Formats: sequence, structure tokens, C-alpha cells
Amino acid sequence: MLKSKVSDRWLDAAPHSLMTLALDVVESLYGPPARDKAGLSLFALERELAEVLAGTVAARQLVPALYHRLGVAGDWERFFSADNTLMDRVLARRRGIPVSLGILLLHLCERFGVRAEGICFPGHFLVRLWCGEEESIIDPFTGKALGRREIEQLLRGARGNLARLKPEHLEPAEPMDILARLLNVTKAVFIRHKQFSQALACSQLLLKIKPDCPYQRRDRGFLFEQLDCDQLAAEDFEFFIQHCPEDPVADVLKAQIAALDLGPKTLH
Repeated sequence: MLKSKVSDRWLDAAPHSLMTLALDVVESLYGPPARDKAGLSLFALERELAEVLAGTVAARQLVPALYHRLGVAGDWERFFSADNTLMDRVLARRRGIPVSLGILLLHLCERFGVRAEGICFPGHFLVRLWCGEEESIIDPFTGKALGRREIEQLLRGARGNLARLKPEHLEPAEPMDILARLLNVTKAVFIRHKQFSQALACSQLLLKIKPDCPYQRRDRGFLFEQLDCDQLAAEDFEFFIQHCPEDPVADVLKAQIAALDLGPKTLH
């Protein structure tokens, strides 16, 4: 069940750190104990990193220390796993995917006074950080600095061989946009593993961020349908059809609504 008091905090005027938002997701799905456990793992990592960085220039040593000394790494073997998207598990294992490790890297940069920003790059989250006036773009999956050629290769991998790198691809992302990216990936992971209740919880959180997004309403409708909540599914499908009548999916959803069982339920 979605813990509404957590997501309701996102509507406050006060800004929240990206790590706080990511931990809110954990609490919404699994309750305060999971969040508390994540907090202990984060504190332990911060303490270890502080010991490694003692007497060094944090801006130059933070990434090497994190990835080489403290064991943070991208999980190649189980990329599409909730273990790599939910921050309590990411912190416990020190493994993740680009967006979850990117959130961790951004948090630690803030914690140790390193200027950094997230980039919602197509297909692969990136982090830009500075050492003085020197700027680097880091792949949070590997901890390596990327040159233009490597960034272009990532772009072509996501958008095709004709894609060309543009300045807007490397613009900084707002915290809520980064959180939405994490939630979308987490939702997709749960759907992949047929964990539809958890995927629905992610959809509900995404709709806290963008309440009138027809595509999120459409996706939630599919999840309601999987959970046999036909009336709720029909309402979301109708919302999408009303707001995106020219979308080819709209005709498919009309047929889908007709096939749903929208009659009153008989109680036995």
C-alpha cells in the first residue's frame, strides 16, 4: 500500500534533496524500517569515504575512492533488477545502474563539497562534476570520465546511428526529473518481473510528480487492468483517449475498455 504521507511531502514548497526523494520511494514501497536500514548503509559509506578522503582534494579523489576503494560498481549481471534501483538495496550492495548510482554520486558530491549536477542523457544517466574550473562528465555506472566520442556512442546506442549530439542532451536535470527517471526504471523492472502491485505504487508516485500526464495515466490503467481493477483501468484509459485522441494507442484502448468487465460485482 502506498504511504501517502511520504509522497505528500513532495508537494511541499520546501525543496528536498535527491537522496531524500529516493529514500522516500523505498519508504513508500516497504515502510520506515527499509528506509532506516538504508540510512545506516548511507552513513557507513559516508564515514568510510571521509576516512579515505582525509587530507586529499575531494574533487579529484572522490570518484576514484568511491569506485576503486569502496567497491561501488555497476551491476552488469543483473541490470534489470529492483536490487539495482531501490536505494536501500543499492546502498547495501554498493551496486546499481546509471541512474541509481548517479543519485548516490550526486549525494556524496554534495556531502563533500564537490560541485556536481545530474544529466538525464538519452538511455544512460550521466553526472557532470567540477574540480575548480575543470569540468568532467562521469559515467556513474563505471566511474569513468567520458570524452565526446564516448558520449556520442552512448547517444547512438540509445537513438540510432543517425543521432547527433546537441547541447540540450547535456543540460542539467532538475531533482524531480531525475526522481521520475528512477521511478520509471523501477516501475519497468517490477513489470518485467510481474510484480504489478509494486509497479502500481511507482505509478502512483509518478503521478504525484506529474498528475495530469496522460501517458502515466495510460500506464497506470494497464496496471489496474492486471490487478483486476477494471473500473479504475477504464477511467485511466478514458483520460488518455480524451487528452491524446490522435495517438494510435487511443483506438486500441477504446477496444480495451469495451472488453473490460465494468458491471457491478456479485458478492457471494
